[in-house]
Amino acid sequence: MANQYLRAFVIGSSFFVFIPYFLAVRFLSEQKWINYSYENYTLYAPIGMGLYNVFSLYIANKMNITKRYSLLLMSMIAPTLVAIGTYILKAYNYTTVNQWFNHIWKLYLVYFIVFNFILYYLDKYV
Repeated sequence: MANQYLRAFVIGSSFFVFIPYFLAVRFLSEQKWINYSYENYTLYAPIGMGLYNVFSLYIANKMNITKRYSLLLMSMIAPTLVAIGTYILKAYNYTTVNQWFNHIWKLYLVYFIVFNFILYYLDKYV
């Protein structure tokens, strides 16, 4: 059982999973909208994604649902938690509601793609 969770962590923290986030944050950091270190982000983001994937597996096992459905749930839960955290911690220098809205819909889109395609297929075939 522990090997199953370790595998989920390794897949969730793999290069293919976190590269879309690194590229997005790199683009934002060039525009001076972020209030955090890109270097720290590149250290902690893979750990966070690995833990999200472990939590997805935990949900699938506890609720007796498919891995696909648990990833769909996490693709909605994870960006919600991230959006709340970034707003509370003032991670971005956004001054308008439109900037926040633009950031949040893109956040949900990336998480949807990563969880429902990249993570799903890595988990299925690795």
